[in-house]
Amino acid sequence: MITGVRRSGKSELMRQFRQALVDDGVDDRDIVYLDLDDERYVIDTERMLYETIAESIRGDGAYVLIDEVQLVPGWERAVETARVRFKANVYVTGSNSQMTSSDLATHITGRYVEIHVLPLSFREFVYRYPIDRENGYTQRLEQYLKWGGMPIINLNDLPRKNTAILKAVYDSVVNEDIRSRVELEQGILDNITRFMMSSTGCLVSTATITSGSFIRDPRTTERYLGELCGSYLFYRTDSYDIVGRKHLSTKAKFYPVDTGLRNVRLKKFEQNIAAILEAAVYIELVRRGYEVSVGSFRSREVDFTAWDEEGEPEFIQVAYSVSDPSTLKRELAAFEDMEPGTSMTLITMDPDLPEAPEGVRVVRAVDWFLED
Repeated sequence: MITGVRRSGKSELMRQFRQALVDDGVDDRDIVYLDLDDERYVIDTERMLYETIAESIRGDGAYVLIDEVQLVPGWERAVETARVRFKANVYVTGSNSQMTSSDLATHITGRYVEIHVLPLSFREFVYRYPIDRENGYTQRLEQYLKWGGMPIINLNDLPRKNTAILKAVYDSVVNEDIRSRVELEQGILDNITRFMMSSTGCLVSTATITSGSFIRDPRTTERYLGELCGSYLFYRTDSYDIVGRKHLSTKAKFYPVDTGLRNVRLKKFEQNIAAILEAAVYIELVRRGYEVSVGSFRSREVDFTAWDEEGEPEFIQVAYSVSDPSTLKRELAAFEDMEPGTSMTLITMDPDLPEAPEGVRVVRAVDWFLED
């Protein structure tokens, strides 16, 4: 299962995998490839999906590749039947979390692996747009924060074209992955997304979002938030009490999957470069496999508490600039009284790094994003 927000590169990954199979010696006739985004008006039931697969398979062990599988209700039953009957190897992509719903767990439990795809990382961005005489790493990072990492964007195109493309991506997420499945009002969706994107980096509650989005009922807000996160347009991270070692359910932060999508949804005067940097750091932590929470330590807030695979926490502060001594003092205060040996990192865009207390690593954002 290849999951991720629409236009993040899932289909391209599937096409590359198909070519890799052929290059590896698999007969092209043993690969069944279905793009349900193109076939949505032909294959629209689980029975039709199964019959299409069955008619295309020559024998046991075939490879079945299905793009945008969530467009067919009940797809998991058709896929599981084909897998069992033909001993097929099945690969699917989808653009909402309904792919990992209770129905899927019931029909294919324990027999699937999920690969989650995100927009391009900064390392991939630099690979696509190498450093040249006009653009160093800092300039490339500024471009990355502005336009994001959606592969469909091309820096060599006119800004107005890229802006139009990103707006179209947002519209396709809302109309294809949300409103095609559930009845939601476009105006409320727009209000919530605009409020959440302008609140990037802020702890918010359901009541806050309800009030800020001009919604009357908090239950409506929760429903819309579930759909927006379910389409991978936003990622929710709960607050975590470091001292009490427990998650708090009252407030959370919502980060957009892509800073470019955020920026085109807001007016220029609403841009907050510090919040944009924080959002990019959060998505990069998710990409690197960390489990991330918003940390609080006694009376101080730590931007991120990130757990690695072994369960060891790393505490991270993000500040666009700490050149002002008072700002540096405030950011470092979050690390005071932490146990010796604790991993503590301060990420900043400043080219010249300040001295920090023992045990605190201060790193340029460019260097941090380029780390392996």
